[in-house]
Amino acid sequence: MCYDKCEQTFGNMRTAVASGCRKGVKTLKYDYVKAILYAYPTMDEIGEAVGAAADNKALLSYRDPRSTEDVAVDIMKEIAAKRALKELCGIVDELLKNCSAEELYLLEYKYFRRKKFLKEAVPLLCARRTYFRKQDRLLKKAADYIERGGWTQERFLEETNGLFSRVVEAIARGAERSVRADGKLRHSSS
Repeated sequence: MCYDKCEQTFGNMRTAVASGCRKGVKTLKYDYVKAILYAYPTMDEIGEAVGAAADNKALLSYRDPRSTEDVAVDIMKEIAAKRALKELCGIVDELLKNCSAEELYLLEYKYFRRKKFLKEAVPLLCARRTYFRKQDRLLKKAADYIERGGWTQERFLEETNGLFSRVVEAIARGAERSVRADGKLRHSSS
């Protein structure tokens, strides 16, 4: 993909055209959609952890030196993040219900990496170029589902209280391989 130099923002999708690309070819970037897909297998656990963090903040709020209003706002943000994760999980569940067996395999292979499913599935036999085309189409399909649900990158980062900002940043700078399927960043030398 070639989207290094020039970027323009159109609504909730960033379209980038870099110098050196074929004239008129535009590459869509769906960094936040990729982050959602990478995090999906553990999104329920992440939501529960966020909920537990909100409970702990509430229980220990008497120790916080900030104003009661500031603490209450933080707790509400945590609760909203848990609700947002649950909503996103529902959207991805709906996407999975409407995917073919081949599309499910592609999602598992690239994003979810759940070994049980990959062992049971029949491997996809196609040319490398065809594989990447299918992955691109599938990413656009996932982005359509997520955007129809009213989610943009800005809303995703805001409503999840910045939980995935490092993941989105890693994907945006081309370090997608450093993002594991469980939604965490590997330690890198950069």
